[in-house]
Amino acid sequence: MKNRLLLLAAALPAALLAAEPPMAPNPMPAPDQMAAMPAQPMSSHVMYDAAQLQWGDAPPALEKGAQMAVLSGDPGKSGWFVVRLKTPSGYKVAPHWHPTDERVTVIQGDFSLHMGAGASAHDHTFAAGGYAVLPARMQHAASTQGGGIVQVEGNGPFVINYVDLRDDPRVRAPAR
Repeated sequence: MKNRLLLLAAALPAALLAAEPPMAPNPMPAPDQMAAMPAQPMSSHVMYDAAQLQWGDAPPALEKGAQMAVLSGDPGKSGWFVVRLKTPSGYKVAPHWHPTDERVTVIQGDFSLHMGAGASAHDHTFAAGGYAVLPARMQHAASTQGGGIVQVEGNGPFVINYVDLRDDPRVRAPAR
């Protein structure tokens, strides 16, 4: 028995060396593929604990009541950005679209999306941990029943184009 174990121990390294080599890392994308990738300029080191986030009023393109914290980048400029949006119960964003892809992660609470238009439209409600990628120009609306926090990432500048201009808080006539 002892001799068999020694023989097995001696054969194991040879078997490992004869095994298939590990897979090579993914090659760099071809130049024509790189042109389609969003530019991601070098950025400085960023780390936040949730209590350190600096919340302020969301921009005027969103209904009043929401707060926003910028985690990295500048959503008003070209380049990658990450923001968090904190919304109260019952908050809604009317149907709109963006000229670039939007990535949304639900951090806390609930978050609902109504995506698309016509026969291809569908609704989905996410709990904390949910994630969605909304392609550029895809019409969608967002809402929350109980309030929540979502993280939005994309390539700026971040632009909101409302499907119906009457829904745009920046141009809507003040209520009398």
